[in-house]
Amino acid sequence: MPESGELPALAPAVRGSRRERSDAELIGAVRAGSAAAAETLVDRHWDRAHRVAFAILADPHLAEEVTQESMVSILARVGRFDTRRPFEPWLHRVVANRALDYARARARRSQVHRLVAAPASESGSDPRLVEALAALPPDRRAVVVLRHVAGYGTNEIARILGIRRGTVGSRLRRGLDQLRSELEESDG
Repeated sequence: MPESGELPALAPAVRGSRRERSDAELIGAVRAGSAAAAETLVDRHWDRAHRVAFAILADPHLAEEVTQESMVSILARVGRFDTRRPFEPWLHRVVANRALDYARARARRSQVHRLVAAPASESGSDPRLVEALAALPPDRRAVVVLRHVAGYGTNEIARILGIRRGTVGSRLRRGLDQLRSELEESDG
């Protein structure tokens, strides 16, 4: 120990080993064939990706399936990802698009276009809100979810869904108006 009573500085290798690897570093390792890096990347982003899928689908089992398929798809296409860009918006775009595909397919197969709302204990939300959200058309639901569940701004949502900012704004406004109307009806 130095005479001044100060602790010696940690060696850079020790400090660096405790640092969490960035998404870009993990993606580089996945590209090199690291299964551990793939697992870390999936573990890091699973919960938020699952929340996006669940909020769009209002079905925990389908959300699990969509999240899993999205992660497999992302890992298969990770070589195409530009590591200069943030990973999570790309992932959420894949999840949201896949969830929308599932929602559309389910709506086509069913005469009832209303999705079954999950119990409030699973979503952490008021069951009336979950039910009202499930009643939204999938394109509006995706925008509302990405804004108010995942916390993205208008520009980010436009990039994630591949639509124009104005379209995001109109879908968000109409979706929120419909939610408000559904909730007022359930109170009335």
